[in-house]
Amino acid sequence: MTGQPMNDEPQFRQPENSERNIQDAHHADDLVLPQTNPQAVAPTHYLTNSVSAVLGTKQRDGAWIVPPSLTVNSTLGTVKLDMREAVFESLNVVIDLSCFMGDVKIWVPKGTVIVDETRTFGSDIKLKKLSPPQPGSPKLTLTGTLVFGEVIVYGSKHITLSDRIQGNF
Repeated sequence: MTGQPMNDEPQFRQPENSERNIQDAHHADDLVLPQTNPQAVAPTHYLTNSVSAVLGTKQRDGAWIVPPSLTVNSTLGTVKLDMREAVFESLNVVIDLSCFMGDVKIWVPKGTVIVDETRTFGSDIKLKKLSPPQPGSPKLTLTGTLVFGEVIVYGSKHITLSDRIQGNF
């Protein structure tokens, strides 16, 4: 009597609309649907259009969404904005800086145009290794006030000290 149920054992039949039957019936649909990359990461969308660092460091990097207007405050701190993998909502981005004895470091993608409209007092604005402007590339306009602060914009051709030491250039 192997394989036959005894009288006290309930017989189990797969319902016709069970998950397995539904999956089998619609298996052909799998071939039509686009396959997504499980390693792909959706860009990060921040709730606020401002970044502030007081006596510390604040950083945005990787795949994040750059709004058309961004406010950056740095007081005795550092703000790091890496836009090389970012998604731009607009190709014209205004970054309003308020910097008191702080630093702002910005990494931009290839071909980005930088326009400096800041007011400075004892401060520096440095543009390092920017590539020539390209059509369809973002334009960043820097506005605001810097007092004893520093803003450094790194272009795509910039090689970090770490990369130089490791021979990655």
